[in-house]
Amino acid sequence: MPKRLRQILADRSGVALLLALLTIAFLVAVTVRLTNSVDLQMQGGVNQRDAVSLEGMLLSGLNLARAALLADQRQNRFDTSRDAWGTLGQGISGLFPGNRLRVKVRDLGGLLQINALVLSDSERKELRRQDPAGGSRQIQDFEKRQRKVWLRFLTSGRFAVRDEDEALALVDALSDWLDADDEERDHGAESGYYEGLATPYKCRNGPVLYPEELLLVKGFSRKLLYGDGRHQGIIGYLTTAGRDGRININTAPAPVLQALADNLDAEDVQKLIEFRQDEDNQDLLARPDWYRRVDGFPGDIVLDRQLITSSSSWFRITVTAAIGRMQRTGQGVLHRQDNEEQTLVSWSVR
Repeated sequence: MPKRLRQILADRSGVALLLALLTIAFLVAVTVRLTNSVDLQMQGGVNQRDAVSLEGMLLSGLNLARAALLADQRQNRFDTSRDAWGTLGQGISGLFPGNRLRVKVRDLGGLLQINALVLSDSERKELRRQDPAGGSRQIQDFEKRQRKVWLRFLTSGRFAVRDEDEALALVDALSDWLDADDEERDHGAESGYYEGLATPYKCRNGPVLYPEELLLVKGFSRKLLYGDGRHQGIIGYLTTAGRDGRININTAPAPVLQALADNLDAEDVQKLIEFRQDEDNQDLLARPDWYRRVDGFPGDIVLDRQLITSSSSWFRITVTAAIGRMQRTGQGVLHRQDNEEQTLVSWSVR
């Protein structure tokens, strides 16, 4: 023991001093630890408060979108990107001062309906029940129209599809994936093919649940779905919502518009887009045949009335809320019915 320490311990006052110093050191350590703990709890409380606020902001954004869609439906019976739901994000910046809220509504009615490529068994039965003599013909005509749209879409040159033969194989494979039977089309694939893969699985034989599911279908590669340096991806132009096979030409993107008829080129499609973007033409968009009024549009090109519409029923709503560095995004699909009822088919927050 050091001499100085022995001297301190020999003196009672020195012992008292040492104990006092030890006590102070202990209390300081406890105080620091307690302060850190309180800080963490306070920060946790702030985070919890902000998390609750973010949830409220997301629901507010969702309800704003639903209200805009209802108000638009009551105002008129056609849909364009200039409607209240399409410009919703421009008027809500001041609703939550100091925080950020973004709301985006996308019309899914302007996209290519994956599940409309093949009619379901129940849809076939209903057509035959309504028209015993001509139901089978209606089924053939419906699916033939949809196949043509898909073939034109895939062979537009925008996507990683080599030629019409590959496009035909893709359409056959997707048709087999959707239909309920196990009969392979000429270039298609059923469970016999998929169960022979290194990682086997069964053919869906039913409607696709989400666009990414196409990666399971024969021939549908990641390059085709998501694109690469030279090609666009098809996934942004597809939807699993809706089965009537009609496309809203007021909101359809260029690749989908071009797939609606033979001999439509990029220049013709651009004329359609510019016409529908002009505010002076908005009332004309109520009728799906407004394309006939477009200056310079080829008069010999007629869009099949069974393929087009000017109204929509399915919408994707995306709401992003932020407080400081905390952020949450909610996304869902909403079905707006003719009787003004709305069904939130899905909603997820991340």
